[in-house]
Amino acid sequence: MLSRRSVLRLLAASAVSPSAFAQSSTTLSAKRPGELDIHHIDTGRGNSTLIVGPDGHSFLIDAGSSTSSLETSSPPRPNGTRRPGQWIAEYARRNGVSRIDYSLATHIHPDHVGDLEANCPSSPDGSYKLTGLSDVDALLPIETHIDRAYPNFGDAKPLDAPFAANYLAYLQSRVRNHKRVEAAKIGSNHQIVLNGVEIRILSANGRIWTGQGETSRSVIPTDALSAEEQPNENFYSISLRMTFGKFSYYTGGDLYCDTHDGRIPWLDLESPVAKLAGRTDVATANHHGYFDATGTGFVRALDAQAYIIQAWDVGHPGPAQAQRMLGEWPGAVKHDVYATESLPANRLINNRFAPHFRSRQGHIVVRVSANTDTFQIFVLDSTGEDAPIIFTSQPYRTRS
Repeated sequence: MLSRRSVLRLLAASAVSPSAFAQSSTTLSAKRPGELDIHHIDTGRGNSTLIVGPDGHSFLIDAGSSTSSLETSSPPRPNGTRRPGQWIAEYARRNGVSRIDYSLATHIHPDHVGDLEANCPSSPDGSYKLTGLSDVDALLPIETHIDRAYPNFGDAKPLDAPFAANYLAYLQSRVRNHKRVEAAKIGSNHQIVLNGVEIRILSANGRIWTGQGETSRSVIPTDALSAEEQPNENFYSISLRMTFGKFSYYTGGDLYCDTHDGRIPWLDLESPVAKLAGRTDVATANHHGYFDATGTGFVRALDAQAYIIQAWDVGHPGPAQAQRMLGEWPGAVKHDVYATESLPANRLINNRFAPHFRSRQGHIVVRVSANTDTFQIFVLDSTGEDAPIIFTSQPYRTRS
């Protein structure tokens, strides 16, 4: 057992400030026409990814606003003077985005769509509260929003919880006001259109693409399910693969591989989805790299050059997941790992692996060259509004 002094020493060693990774104090240059930017925004309160296409069209994946205790989660970034959705909109504006062409909620959890708290104001029509995605929409109008199944969820009903009811009320308000809300079209590579970029939806609502056209199949048995077999909301996450010339990218919300020690093998939706996606250049860790996700089959199938952990909780990532993504075994294939956050307690748990991460705090921006031969990853300091660059990778060569 570690002594108290040893624990404190490890915490001190792992508590690296953003400046420890610093290679530049300049801000990120504006995206040039023809380039593709993927911004993994660190609000400290959940997931949000802003994709800006070669011609400037924009695609927002999730806009979380968790109200979890600061004892177990990151502080608000850059600070708590605005709600996370407001910060996401401000970040987008600073990067030249004046409206959101597409938004997508991978699934209906607070750290992906927004939670409710006392300071959430009412919408203009009074039918819902502004938080997360709806906060973004109020500041940067969203042209088309994509949900995992709305309005026909089938047996995969959203949770009976205030945050979920609020999100559904937001969607209903959009429909009443003739704003587009669509259910994810599994297998489609034209539901989300960014010129020069192909985005294909691989799974949604517990169904997975067959690999042919826009046909999908359910992985849930038709027999009555026991209480243990009931999937949770994460299981219904939307996953997708994006390609831009020679460059490829995967993201899959909170899909997981936990089969309850093999008792329920079909709950591992993560592995077959990863096989569909295939080898990619960059991938986000499913479910923040939590203990029940980012499994062996996932990493083996994707074999990404760089994994990005959208972390905000003390459990993000688990040690096995960190080791697996890094490839920290003798003779194993090595991968680069970037994390938007790394809480002190998590750095202690991962003291063998966290020092090998390329980043442990900040916005993580993937910029793909116009000819798609190379990409770079920039880490921006998320503790201030100006978000200076604190790490710049060497150029990666794409692997078409």
